[in-house]
Amino acid sequence: MRVLFTASDWGGHYYCMVPLGWALQAAGHEVRVACPPGQARAVGEAGLTAVPVLDGPDMTYCTRLIRYQEAVDGTSPLPGPPLHPVTGRPVADLAEFDVAAETARFWQDAGARVERSYDAAVEFAGAWRPDLVVYDMMAPEGALAARLAGVPALYHSAGLFGAAETDPVLETGLEDPTGSFARHGAKPWSRDQIEYVIDPSPLEALPPHGAALRVPVRPLPYNGVRIVPPWLLEPPAGRRVCVLWGYSATAMYGPYVPALRHAVEAAAATGAEVVLTASAEQVAALGALPRGVRVLSDFPVDLLLATCDAVIHHGGAGTAMNAFAAGVPQLCLTLSIDQPVFRERLTRGGAALALSALTATEQEIHRAVTAVVDDEGLRAAARTVAAGLAAQPSPAHLVAPLVELARTGRLDPAALGTRG
Repeated sequence: MRVLFTASDWGGHYYCMVPLGWALQAAGHEVRVACPPGQARAVGEAGLTAVPVLDGPDMTYCTRLIRYQEAVDGTSPLPGPPLHPVTGRPVADLAEFDVAAETARFWQDAGARVERSYDAAVEFAGAWRPDLVVYDMMAPEGALAARLAGVPALYHSAGLFGAAETDPVLETGLEDPTGSFARHGAKPWSRDQIEYVIDPSPLEALPPHGAALRVPVRPLPYNGVRIVPPWLLEPPAGRRVCVLWGYSATAMYGPYVPALRHAVEAAAATGAEVVLTASAEQVAALGALPRGVRVLSDFPVDLLLATCDAVIHHGGAGTAMNAFAAGVPQLCLTLSIDQPVFRERLTRGGAALALSALTATEQEIHRAVTAVVDDEGLRAAARTVAAGLAAQPSPAHLVAPLVELARTGRLDPAALGTRG
């Protein structure tokens, strides 16, 4: 069987698909990952074969444009000047960048890029002739390629995102704003056409999938290939708290979000060893750190969480799923997905706390950090969520049902062997 994955430029959205790619290859099937050129190396490092033909807009740049416009309008929730969309450095004067003109140009260019990406996915699928297609949230080109090839397609969620979202922020992706389906002679695309969703979400925080069949899978965290340092092989002397601030958070919001400083100080105040993993730029912007804070740069969080008692992070779904799988209580200081519906979903199982990083006060953050480190109820809930995730089918368990789907065009829910 040949399986085509389509992956976006956001590693956090397709890292979740890597274990399924491994399982398929281990079972003797061919796997190709169509992706933007910027992700080809990361795909190859994961042991999968990249086909770097896709394209798309730079969403970091897009977010900087939005933040800049908010500063011009006087509605920005962040202190200080916005980042220059091109350089990523704080501007001295808002007049130095014409955000209105650049935003119009950006969206025109983005449309052309997305059209090229759909065309490339269709062309490659036509040449390679896959039997099955799996696509991530930001790469629905795979859905069109599958339809034109006459083969089944499955949306692979990173967790916590559904096929039938209604919130304006959470429904980003899984769309066809350029009308590429119709341009290729296919029925215009809509989310209600999604038939299957591979979803690693915990049962306590299931997102809405509408009429699509949920295909549960055990999340096997993957965040890149690194070497485990010797000190991490030794158990910590006391409690250990991970504070993670992703590269995307710094790139889109700048290195001066006060919530991060408050979180580091609050974690250190609990007496725990604090491991801060962030970019060198972000660490430098924090200045002098409290005693007992160890700094890691560009380190896979899944290798760290097994030794931690709590994790504090910027609210990315990928990091949240890593914490759920590890059974570690978490505090999400949400940034890019700063919506009440997402915070409610994160906290529904009682294993996480969530605050808005852009509006929470220093006192609120300190109270939340103390709770996530000390509250036994959160710890017990985290273990319960992790046990539920461990009971979901492994990626290897999905291979046989996916082979049957490719052969017959149908996926039998009973073959999935789970209550989820």
